[in-house]
Amino acid sequence: MSALSLAGMTRMGDLRLDVDLVVEPDETVAVLGPNGAGKTSLLRLLAGLLSLDSGALAIGGATVDEPGTGAFLPPHLRRVGWVPQDRLLFPHLTVAGNVGFGPGVDADRVAGLLDALGLTGLAYRRPDECSGGQAQRVALARALATDPVVLLLDEPSAALDVESRHLINGVLTAAEAPATLLVTHDPVEAATLADRLIVLENGAVSQAGSPREVRSRPKTRYVASLAGLNLLEATASGTVAVTALGTRVVLAEPAEGPVHLVVPPTAVALHRSAPDGSPRNVWQAGVTDLQPAFERIRVVLDGPLPVVAEVTPAAVEELGLRVGSEVWAAVKATEVACHAI
Repeated sequence: MSALSLAGMTRMGDLRLDVDLVVEPDETVAVLGPNGAGKTSLLRLLAGLLSLDSGALAIGGATVDEPGTGAFLPPHLRRVGWVPQDRLLFPHLTVAGNVGFGPGVDADRVAGLLDALGLTGLAYRRPDECSGGQAQRVALARALATDPVVLLLDEPSAALDVESRHLINGVLTAAEAPATLLVTHDPVEAATLADRLIVLENGAVSQAGSPREVRSRPKTRYVASLAGLNLLEATASGTVAVTALGTRVVLAEPAEGPVHLVVPPTAVALHRSAPDGSPRNVWQAGVTDLQPAFERIRVVLDGPLPVVAEVTPAAVEELGLRVGSEVWAAVKATEVACHAI
């Protein structure tokens, strides 16, 4: 029996949210997507704060929302734990009082959650006496206290201190954790915590799969950007693919028809002048942005192949790269992954 099963549609203003989604009891699924894609609306729908216009939603095998049949369980009757971005803790209750607020929550359950999340010493404080990370842990403990079938988290690690992030991740990955659906903007958090990724764009699922599958075969430009990859749409014929801008890209292996070309930023070599040697794909480009990325610099290029290159700070200085600089870029055919659409 699935912990959660959704096949339905609802409208919120200009957004049409149309999602098919199944989460198994032992799964953690991360939902990623650009702003306005419908991620928080999806959580609100599952929690019972929005209703379906068509389709059906089941939690723990029980239908909780099915238009046309009269089936609709309000939030307090659904076996769902929800931690919204703003936490919504009760200011007049202590930490222990917040955690034990739900129906049927006993003192042993509260004590166990306070201990697991490092909150025992804060049990009698009010929420306004807690740091942001501590308050987030309190909200998570309250959501888990009622033993939900599904746990819904909206940006659970946003602006957390290291201790809180460690404690929360430990609870979420424990063997007894419920099925979890978490919304995040952080691809590292998603890859670390989730068994499966769901990418939501314009109210619909644009890609789903394991973190490795999504990273290695992105289907949209947004997904490629999450993985730090360059994605170009093209039409292939043999060992040549032509992009939407009309640029020819030489491939290492023949392909036919519509394809996605995936190029790692580290495979894009930059030069002051047209390079000699083995690269089969060479073009002139302008630098539109320089973005620090840990110990490297991401160089955003325009031109016939608008991609991002990743180089060392020393290379930036050696090449004299600045916004507005002109460079030559090169990519070997063997570095271009080609996937049929």
